[in-house]
Amino acid sequence: MSEAPAVTACNPGPLTAKQIVEQLHARCGEALAASTGPEHESILGLSCIFCSDLEAWSRALRDKQEYPLFETALEEYALSVLNVCQGQYRNAFKSLRLVLELCLQGTYLSTNLLLLSEWLKGEQDTNWTALVDVESGIASRRFCKAFFPELVDHVANFREMARKVYRELSECIHGNVPAQIPLPTTLAFDAGALNVWHQKASTVRLVVLFYLSVRYLNCVTVGDRSSLESGVRDQLGHIEAIRSVFGGPTSA
Repeated sequence: MSEAPAVTACNPGPLTAKQIVEQLHARCGEALAASTGPEHESILGLSCIFCSDLEAWSRALRDKQEYPLFETALEEYALSVLNVCQGQYRNAFKSLRLVLELCLQGTYLSTNLLLLSEWLKGEQDTNWTALVDVESGIASRRFCKAFFPELVDHVANFREMARKVYRELSECIHGNVPAQIPLPTTLAFDAGALNVWHQKASTVRLVVLFYLSVRYLNCVTVGDRSSLESGVRDQLGHIEAIRSVFGGPTSA
């Protein structure tokens, strides 16, 4: 078998391709053990709740043409969790950005069957600027008025939240030096990067659930709405109009 260069200076001498992969796998295992240790168990559990949220929304939207985007978002988020726990931080942040894109893109395309059909055929690309456009995107007052007008006063806040987290996650896409997201230079556990990922995942969850609620909460079946209640109330229960949808008390 041909030999490949060593992966690090701490392992001098040539390594076979198999040995390189095994070494990387071992490092991922070490990071996984540290990432899921008792001191990180609570925050990991909170981040994993978003998997349940996305699964519930995917079931609720199973008959929609845009369903594949939400199904893919669920799969991508699960991979993001795995990546971050294995110490593959850049991949984890990149996947988290894709989750945000897919969920907002699916919501956006749900109102334009032509664009949706073209996107599903691979003839359209995601345009982030269009998604958060202040006049016609899902982050606009116009969009909110059409589907959930009672939330219109919250649009600007969530639009800026979406823009900020997207910009921060984008630092990990192009290989430039991140300003907001510290990335370690080696494949190893890094508590700082892990905690930042959990923080960004929390923001992505909040933003995604808001826009899904704007678009769909008033049109899903009563049964599906019941399955969505736990996650939506957990994140957006401070909003009176959200509590009202579920028939709960409108006072905070």
